[in-house]
Amino acid sequence: MRHISDMLEVSQRTVYRDIEELRDDWGAPIEYDRHSQCYKLTPPDWQPPFGTLRDLQLSTGEGIALLLSLHAFQEMHGTGFELALRSMISKLPSLLPEPMSIDPETLSSIFSFSFEPLRGDAKKVYALLDMFQRAIKSESTLIIEYASASSGKITKRELEPFHLRYFEGAWYVVGYCYLRQEIRTFAIDRICEIKETGKRFSSGTKENFNPDTYFGSSWRLERGDRLEKIVLRFTPEQARYIRERTWHTSQKTYDEEDGSLILEFYLSGTAEIKRWLMQFGAQVEVLEPFELRDSVVKEAEKMLEMYGGLSCFVSQKRYNGVKR
Repeated sequence: MRHISDMLEVSQRTVYRDIEELRDDWGAPIEYDRHSQCYKLTPPDWQPPFGTLRDLQLSTGEGIALLLSLHAFQEMHGTGFELALRSMISKLPSLLPEPMSIDPETLSSIFSFSFEPLRGDAKKVYALLDMFQRAIKSESTLIIEYASASSGKITKRELEPFHLRYFEGAWYVVGYCYLRQEIRTFAIDRICEIKETGKRFSSGTKENFNPDTYFGSSWRLERGDRLEKIVLRFTPEQARYIRERTWHTSQKTYDEEDGSLILEFYLSGTAEIKRWLMQFGAQVEVLEPFELRDSVVKEAEKMLEMYGGLSCFVSQKRYNGVKR
């Protein structure tokens, strides 16, 4: 087992987990031979349910769906991932039972996708992504020099990377930070320096990490120290828009007699939800928690002061006095 883990550059625990998955989920007849002290396939010519990889075929619809997913990631153009994507597209015809009736150029005229521009230098970001991906697979720690978004201060941290997440034009890595002794999220474009340590994970936190659970209590990406109940009231005019979407997995909605809508959910951290709320202006009222309500009120007071209070005359005078 040690030979396999060293060859694949993963922990022995990962090898055992993969063997269990092959045996339990795929029905692979893997047995341990005590005489030779190794795992064997019985029979040795066993194949997965779909046959060999050469026998794997996609339907034309699946091929189109795959092309669409590749087309959706055009922001990878010019990065290390572009060659891999082009290679995948070139192999599609051999996996299809019949010639495709639609080509990538035609898809572009039918479908389009809108992404925020990638934050940071694309080549640097994707080079770091490749490095993090290798570290995650081999369960090896990395040392990074990270620039804080709020202060710009650079700190050196040893990190066990667990998960990579793309969100609103930026890539993030989630992992155990030895400096803070907890799981943290880092923006990859804010990493100034990075180097391999040659050391394996030792915190023991990866086994219990689940990205859906980790991000499930956040509004989008940021997490706080405790879970809080959020209660919002939207005006009848805004309520129609709010009803059209599921904003959070824990949300509940209640209709009011006047047509307004109560939106309720649980979050860990309120910084992101505050920024989201401000776009609705007077169309939403924070009912709970008090700290979030008070924070929104103070932000509104600052805006009112910036625009000259209630006096249109003062506001116009200030505007005319701005140097342009």
